[in-house]
Amino acid sequence: MQDIPQLLGNLAYGAAIGGALGLTGTGGSILAVPILVYLVGQDVHTAIGTSLAVVGGIAAEGVVEQRDSVQWKPGLLLGAYGIAGSIPGSLLSPYVSSSTLLLLFSGLAIAASISMLLSKSTDEPWSKPAPQWVVFIAGLGIGFLTGFLGVGVGFLIVPTMVFAFACSMQTAIATSLLVIAFNSAVGLVTRFATASIDWSIVGAFLVGGVAGNIAAAMLVHRLDQRRLKRIFAVFILLVGLFTAASAIGLIPIHVK
Repeated sequence: MQDIPQLLGNLAYGAAIGGALGLTGTGGSILAVPILVYLVGQDVHTAIGTSLAVVGGIAAEGVVEQRDSVQWKPGLLLGAYGIAGSIPGSLLSPYVSSSTLLLLFSGLAIAASISMLLSKSTDEPWSKPAPQWVVFIAGLGIGFLTGFLGVGVGFLIVPTMVFAFACSMQTAIATSLLVIAFNSAVGLVTRFATASIDWSIVGAFLVGGVAGNIAAAMLVHRLDQRRLKRIFAVFILLVGLFTAASAIGLIPIHVK
């Protein structure tokens, strides 16, 4: 049972994740694991399981909110391909050391920040869809990363959607939430028997995350989207570097 300060803190953390997801379209969910590890105090393996529940829940709410922009058939297809990666990723993750998982996570965070810094804001769709085998390989990799590290890899899903299905950026961002929700649910169910998840923390994060996402949706059109994404990308880069330094012992922080 959480006391009042803990509850308020968890609501605020969830709001930060949901707000970042709503403001930037992608990347916000990558904050879940470091927040759960460094601020909430969970061990890395528990944080990954908790993150799957939180990220999947916030993404599912985003799908409902943006349902008119979602391409359901391509999204479900990419999500279905992701099952082949999400299940082994979720099963393998508990057997990898916490420091190794944090190092891999930091690499993913740094890659996400670079992707956001280099991404173009154009809404022009790709000229033609990619072959199905390319879509399958992409879905496999996205599913594995989601299950293994407990993060929604929207920064990978969005360009995959644009390239694989020749859809616009706006449609790709909305559909990426469907893929994240799908892969997170599969990963969570796969590790359900072994994951030690505090559902009161998940609930607080989800309430805060949904509130933050809704508030961000009201503000996003009033802000300079390009500058906002660059600022957030730099922040994610710093999070990735901090996580890497912690994992290799350069920063003396005890991680469970």
